[in-house]
Amino acid sequence: MKAIKRFMCILLIFIMIMAVATACKPKDVDSESGEEITSGETEPEEKTVTITDMSGDTVTIDGEIKKIINLWPAGTASFFVMGAGDLLVGLAVNSPGAMNDWTQFFYPDCINIPALGGTTPSIEDIVNLEPDLVIIHPSNAKDGFAEQIRAVGIPAINIYFSDYETMAEAYTILGEILGGKYQEKLAIWCDAVESKQAKIRGLTANIAETDRPVVYYTSGQSDSLTQTMAGDSIFSDWAESAGGIYAGSLMDFATTEVTPEAIFDLNPDVIICGGVYQHSSKNALKNTDGWKDLKAVTTDRVYTNPYACFNWERFGLESQLQINYALLCIQPEIAKNNGITRESMVDEIIDFYKTYTEIELSQTQAEHMLDGLRPDGMAEFPVQ
Repeated sequence: MKAIKRFMCILLIFIMIMAVATACKPKDVDSESGEEITSGETEPEEKTVTITDMSGDTVTIDGEIKKIINLWPAGTASFFVMGAGDLLVGLAVNSPGAMNDWTQFFYPDCINIPALGGTTPSIEDIVNLEPDLVIIHPSNAKDGFAEQIRAVGIPAINIYFSDYETMAEAYTILGEILGGKYQEKLAIWCDAVESKQAKIRGLTANIAETDRPVVYYTSGQSDSLTQTMAGDSIFSDWAESAGGIYAGSLMDFATTEVTPEAIFDLNPDVIICGGVYQHSSKNALKNTDGWKDLKAVTTDRVYTNPYACFNWERFGLESQLQINYALLCIQPEIAKNNGITRESMVDEIIDFYKTYTEIELSQTQAEHMLDGLRPDGMAEFPVQ
């Protein structure tokens, strides 16, 4: 009997200890309502987004986007600039030579992203990379390529841009798809562009047409001085917003190639040299017969144009920086009187890349970029 009583006492003590331990266990409580939250675990809701792409197609995307194939090369830089390089698992084309030094600075792994050999890879190659999303090349938007990709269960969209307005549309769609910090960054970009454009246009609105300088742009994709870009584009957008008259809008040409005589007759007041050949272009302008007599050259109004992951003057997130830079080149007095100077541009560069890439450039690196140089201070194609 004594043994049984002893056992019952021990059992009773054990039960009491367990009861106390259970009572002392912290409970999950809603911080606002004060109600206890049940301990049953629930699976997080799967994200579903339905968007209308720029072809007018309605596309539903289920789940978090972790892997993207981008088949539109002009849009690739945007992923690196917003710190989303890790999302890219396939590109239309890629090679170490295709990724410039600034791109490799901001996202060193860019050269290792698989290349699919063009803008219309096989569906099998796409499926093998198991993407959550495919961005097609705009030129393939009408040939059913997106539908072929969707037919195997992979969402495919068409987004493109040719000016600030279409960029805002494309980035809004992309932000809705990606969500989180990327959507926040793209929304900040859209607001900043709208604000900067409104400010610059306000500053130059009252300049008479006869007082607006004619601005010629050399694209710098080769060493040719006669390669430019047409009007009714992002080029005319920033040039005219900044108080200039874009030369491409004055010349009627069907291609991006013009004749030297057409430029000599136009005799532009300002020349902006873009692309990787910008420094050799500027040098050639100063030392080539005919060109060296242009008003822009004799008045020292030939400028190089900054670039990083992509050319500022073209398309992409970095084109936000072109808005103030264009005013600095085209209407320097107005720019100076409104606090837009070389020093302010350096600060703007540092702030921009810290916001979007989350990498903080040094003062020297920002100055190199502003001067159209690589991170090491060298020109992409030095003057020979």
